[in-house]
Amino acid sequence: MTMRAVHKRYLREFIPAMLGYMLLIFLSVSWLKTLEGTAIRAVVTLLPAIPVAFVIRAMVRVIRDQDEFERRIDLEAIAIGGGIGAFGYFSYGMLLNAQVLPLPKPEAVAIWVLPVLFGCFGIVKCVLGLYYRLR
Repeated sequence: MTMRAVHKRYLREFIPAMLGYMLLIFLSVSWLKTLEGTAIRAVVTLLPAIPVAFVIRAMVRVIRDQDEFERRIDLEAIAIGGGIGAFGYFSYGMLLNAQVLPLPKPEAVAIWVLPVLFGCFGIVKCVLGLYYRLR
């Protein structure tokens, strides 16, 4: 099966953005160990968010340019994946509130919101693709 032009463009946009994200994560973590001052630490901390914005842009562009069926799969995957991620975080919060689980640092929880959303979306999209293929 050959890849359509819209998906080739997506990979051309997505891969460099993710590589930039990974590079900036490693650089910002190492820089933060040597920096003092709130303003510069804030800037360095947020540097990896720039390529994430380009990842989101690539995702929006590919969804807009896909055919109706692919768009439907993505919409369902976003809705179901977002619901699963939100339900998981809600359940986790309830368990933390009941002191069933040890309290983590708040930033340790917050930093995982976007990766959990994207991960749930990707898994659900694969499942839906298989579902519609076998239907």
